[in-house]
Amino acid sequence: MRSPRPSVPLAVFVAAVIAPMAPATAAEPVAPMSAESFARLVVALRGAPERPMKVRLQAALIMGRLADEAAVPALIECLENDLDYPVRAACALAVGNLGDVRGVEALFNRLDDEEELVREEARLALLKLARPEALPYMYAAREQGGTRARLALVELLAQTDGAESGALLVELLGDREPSVREKAAASLRKLDAQRVGPLLARSLEHPSYRIKVQVARLLGERRHVESIPRLADLAGSPLEAVEVQAAAREALRAMREALDVQKLAAEAKNPELDREQRRRSLVLLSALGTPDALQACLDVLAGPDESMRGSAAQALAEMGNPRALPALREAERKSENARIGKVIGISIRKLERSGSR
Repeated sequence: MRSPRPSVPLAVFVAAVIAPMAPATAAEPVAPMSAESFARLVVALRGAPERPMKVRLQAALIMGRLADEAAVPALIECLENDLDYPVRAACALAVGNLGDVRGVEALFNRLDDEEELVREEARLALLKLARPEALPYMYAAREQGGTRARLALVELLAQTDGAESGALLVELLGDREPSVREKAAASLRKLDAQRVGPLLARSLEHPSYRIKVQVARLLGERRHVESIPRLADLAGSPLEAVEVQAAAREALRAMREALDVQKLAAEAKNPELDREQRRRSLVLLSALGTPDALQACLDVLAGPDESMRGSAAQALAEMGNPRALPALREAERKSENARIGKVIGISIRKLERSGSR
C-alpha cells in the first residue's frame, strides 16, 4: 500500500521538496565514490533501515549524477517499489539522466503510476533513452504495457533512429486502441521521406489487413509513386480484404497525376502482354476515371478475351460512371462463361447502386 499523500497541494509539495534539489540534477556528474560510500547510498535509497522520504529522494538524485551504471539496479528497484511518489519520480529522473536502457521497461511500467508527477518524469526519462539499443525493452512495452505505455512508445520510437524502430511504429498502426493507431500514423507522417517511404512500401506485405489499410493511406498521402504497382495489385486482388482493396484504390486516386492514361490504355488492350500486367493497367485506369480511361476499359470489355472482359467490368464499376451500363448489360447478355457473366452482373449492380445514391 502506498504511503498517504501529503496534505499540501502537489505543486506546493514539489516546490518545497524537489525544486531545491533541481540544480543538482542538472549539474555535472559528481566525483566517483568509494565502494563503501556507494553502498551507504544504496542503503539510504532503499530505506533499510527506514530512512525519511527526503533522505531517499536525495539519494536517488545523487545516484542520477554518479555516471555509474552500478546505480541502475537500485534505482529501478525503488522506481518500482518505493511507497512515496516523490521518490519514485526522483528515481525516474535519475534513470533518465544515467541513460541506461535497462531502465526502459520499469519506466514504461510507471507510465501507469497513480501519480501524475511520476508518470511525467517517467515519460521524460524515456525520451532520453530513444536509442536503437533500447528497442528490445520497447518490444516488451508494446506486448505488456497499457494504453499510456503504448502512446509513449510511439513518441519514443519516432525519435529513435534505425529501420527496426520504424518497423515497430508500423506494427502500432494495428494497435487495438484508436488513439495509439492515430498517434503512430501521425508520427510516420512526420518522418523523413527517404526513411519512411521504403518502409511503408515494404509494409504492404504485412499479414494484418488493418496495417495494410493504414499503410496504403499513408503512401497515398505521401504520393509514393514507387508503390503504385503493388497498390494496383492489392486493389485488384480478390484475396485481399475489401478494406485493403478500398484503401489501395484511394491511394491510387491520390496519385492520378503520376499515371499515363495513353500508356495504360495501350497496355490494357495489348493481347501480347500477360494478363496480370493488363489487369494492373485496368485497375490504374479505374483510378484515373478520365474519359480516355473509361473508353479504354470499354474497349477491353468489347474485346475477344473473356477473362479480360471480367476485369474490365470490375474497373468500370470502380469508376462509378453510369455511361458504362449499356455496354456492361450487353456484355452480360453475350457472355458464354458463367463465372465471367456473374462478375459482369455484380459490376452492373454495383454501378447501379452508386448511380442511385
